[in-house]
Amino acid sequence: MSISNRRGRARRRDGGFSLVEIVVAMGLLMVVLTASLPMLLSMLRSTVTTKMNTQGKNLAQERLEQLRDLRFHVDRQNGPFLDLLDLYYTNASSAGTPTTITSGAGTLTGRYVASGTSNGIAAPLYEVSTGSIAGATQFSQVVVAQFLGAGGTVLPASRFQNVYDSQVVGRDTPPSLMVRFTAITTWVQAGVPKSYRVTTVLTEGPPESPVIQTQAKAVAVSVNSTAADASTLQVQGGVATLDGAQSSGSSVSGYITGAIATRTGAAAVTGEVGQFSLPSQGLTTTGPGGAQGGGGCSWFGFGPNAVSNVTADVATGLPKAPANVDAAVPLNVSTGAIRQGTSNACGMLSFDNLTGGGTARSTADLLGFEMGAAPYARVPDTGTSATGLAGSGYVTASALTVSPQQAKAGGRVAMAQPVVLFPNNPESSGQGLVSARLSQAAVDCVSGRPGSVVGSYTLELGWRGQGSTDIVARWHTATWIYNSAAATPLTVSGDAWEPATTVLGNGSVLADLVQVAVPNSTEGRVTTGATTGLRGFASGVVTLTTAPTLTNESGLGHSAIKVQLGQLTCVADDKR
Repeated sequence: MSISNRRGRARRRDGGFSLVEIVVAMGLLMVVLTASLPMLLSMLRSTVTTKMNTQGKNLAQERLEQLRDLRFHVDRQNGPFLDLLDLYYTNASSAGTPTTITSGAGTLTGRYVASGTSNGIAAPLYEVSTGSIAGATQFSQVVVAQFLGAGGTVLPASRFQNVYDSQVVGRDTPPSLMVRFTAITTWVQAGVPKSYRVTTVLTEGPPESPVIQTQAKAVAVSVNSTAADASTLQVQGGVATLDGAQSSGSSVSGYITGAIATRTGAAAVTGEVGQFSLPSQGLTTTGPGGAQGGGGCSWFGFGPNAVSNVTADVATGLPKAPANVDAAVPLNVSTGAIRQGTSNACGMLSFDNLTGGGTARSTADLLGFEMGAAPYARVPDTGTSATGLAGSGYVTASALTVSPQQAKAGGRVAMAQPVVLFPNNPESSGQGLVSARLSQAAVDCVSGRPGSVVGSYTLELGWRGQGSTDIVARWHTATWIYNSAAATPLTVSGDAWEPATTVLGNGSVLADLVQVAVPNSTEGRVTTGATTGLRGFASGVVTLTTAPTLTNESGLGHSAIKVQLGQLTCVADDKR
């Protein structure tokens, strides 16, 4: 073959594919693509289906997480707070009227289903529809809720239908603390309805610690001792105790009385009593308001008494007592008091410990002579018709919209007449051996970090005897004025309290008969306590303790008489 022929064939090969070759190749490609197209389309549809299923499942799980994040139940009386049941089990009205609630979860439309089935679930149930879900509008959801009883069975409608309503105070308590929720996500794919459902059971958790806690206690006079038969004796005058709290709901309770006498193994004897425990128990007033006594003013006696302004309120969602606590400055209080001016034979209050077979010290005994005849403690009566001794208290909290947002509590004590120890002392011309009066005393707590407590009082002390600088025995007086908020909290005026050198007529000294923890740098100071704890004067502003009064006491020193004036404490904590 010639060289020229070989070069010609090479040039033809270098010119590319012929038209016939291209047509054949394209035909083969079309055959391959046509054969694999159904498989490609199937793979594409499968990917979309998987994506939609995953999204539907995730949306259902997200809804359950939203449910878990909500507080199970908050009493309606606390205000328009939206809890789990407000949103997802609004009521149980057999009318089945749709209810719409708008919240951070969107606009929810719910209805109660009394019978039959809905979404394949047997009634009774509450069904909430979300409509199209924001950000995923091709999806919608339904949440079905059912109250469960013992063993996880659905609670029958007869237990709550047409009674339970989460939007009505007094009817919003759920019939069960266990609810089954089913979240159903629905969508349409290629004209075919699809759904995914997931179920969980939610319950009310353990009781939450109070968001608001307020307490107040006031006892004007407390006298106690032990009888010869070992029974404990106590009489108190002017008593007020209040306790308010808010957690899942608001509550406030109170016990206020003019006077109360207690003895181990015997029923308490009270004056007029006002008590309440909202929201479950309204105010009740019981007990006689007249004078009471243990027979010849032994072992106790107290005069006519009464309670006043004993009211409370939780309707605003906040614990308040009295109901009008915030209507005045200073704040209004609930009061228990003993009246004077009634010529009561036992005085406004009297006490001894001879009951139970007690034998008094003989007048031949140096101390027995100075003690005189029973009663050993007495608050004398006068001809003036007015409050003789009183204990008062209050608790309150401000609304969330008020600044500063605070809880407050406090107590008050007032005494028109003193407590007199050994009033029948033969040398005192009826004045007694020692007298003590709180003309006023108060403690006020305000919440905060650390919050504040302010205590104040005016204490007047009197005593009989011949002091170290006296020529003859006389009546001494001293006054202590205290205000914990003042630059100089305590000021003292009058005679010096020196019982160890104050001589009585028979040669004994006052300290042998009465010890008084008078206010000083440590005594009679308000206790600040923990930030959220008890503050004030828990053991009283002042304590007076006598020598043992019985010769047959149940144990060494047991028949000593202890008198505390101004037991005042308060708690105010607000965690909102």
